[in-house]
Amino acid sequence: MKLSCVKSVLLEGLNLVSRAVSARTTKPILECVLLFTRTDKGLTLCGNDTELTITTAMLEADIETPGMIALNAKLFTDIIRKMPGDYVTIEVDEKGVAEVTSGRAVMKIFGLPGEEFPMIPEHELEHKNGRYRIAASQLRDMIRQTIFSVSLDQSKAILTGELFDIQDGNLQIVSVDMHRISYRSYKFPQTTPEQRDHSAVIPARALHEISRIFSGDDETEVTFYFTENRVVFDTPEFTFVSRLLTGDFIRYDQIFNEDFNTLLTVDRLTLLNALERAILVAGENKQIPIKLSIGDDELTVNAQTADRGQAHDEIPCGTDGQDLVIYFNPRYIIDVLRVVEEEQVQIKFMGPKSAATIRGVKATNPEEATNLPDDQKYLIVPLRGPA
Repeated sequence: MKLSCVKSVLLEGLNLVSRAVSARTTKPILECVLLFTRTDKGLTLCGNDTELTITTAMLEADIETPGMIALNAKLFTDIIRKMPGDYVTIEVDEKGVAEVTSGRAVMKIFGLPGEEFPMIPEHELEHKNGRYRIAASQLRDMIRQTIFSVSLDQSKAILTGELFDIQDGNLQIVSVDMHRISYRSYKFPQTTPEQRDHSAVIPARALHEISRIFSGDDETEVTFYFTENRVVFDTPEFTFVSRLLTGDFIRYDQIFNEDFNTLLTVDRLTLLNALERAILVAGENKQIPIKLSIGDDELTVNAQTADRGQAHDEIPCGTDGQDLVIYFNPRYIIDVLRVVEEEQVQIKFMGPKSAATIRGVKATNPEEATNLPDDQKYLIVPLRGPA
């Protein structure tokens, strides 16, 4: 195998596929990135830790001798990064030693046979329910606005991922950690006859990685589809494959309730700032709640600990219904307020022991505020107050 390519192009591809390279493994091949040439027109890179697989589109390269080689991802990336010239030449001999040349610098790295690399068979990547298209920025935002509610409890493995529930041309992304639920939906602008309703749970790690790849203003179109036990995200630059989680996800659609006994409409940033002050007193102890007192168009936020001090904030707001005193883990509300984009939020309460529902609202005037379309909502379970 022998090829030459632009250093920056190769380095960008290596940084991308290295996201799917195993950091802790007893199998040396899983620490590698695969370099292979299907034709004499370009180079393709692949990383695979058996859970995630990232494969670049064909990178422009001059291929003198086609072939494949698996090279330690970290070492090879560091070598390419440190090479002095703008172009690099890679030549692999019969013993699997890759010689990397750039300018006057020459380095050698021992490789493994490319045939040992765990590639996914093509027939296992055939879609079952049609292909769905979404802008990269839209997908990234939907993940960002829900991923924080994924459970960290490995004993409930199905909740360590997010549900992608496609119904009637709508994508609904849901995460649950038994203390809260995050929900985000998106209506596909176009559907095709081959698309069918489908539900699958994607591991949080995979969603974290793919959302980090996309920038906030990336309007690249992403095509995704599901196979028997995987999800595939296709873009012009790369293909991203993740295994799915198996099990029964919670019936989220039966939990959200539109009824309320107390309705609060409040400026999002004002409440966020008050809670961030309160958490300075509450500290890192998740069992120390903050107290919300609601009544007469005013919200009072209180936090107090014996060893750190106390915080008190009074916030003007719009209220409807009964007065209420309720306790929450402040971090759960802060997580929501940081991802809601509207200036105001509405919080619906049934009582001091019932979960509250949070949504952004359209208007800045509490008397004119109306719920946004059902595309972003959050449910948070309260804590027990002091005895």
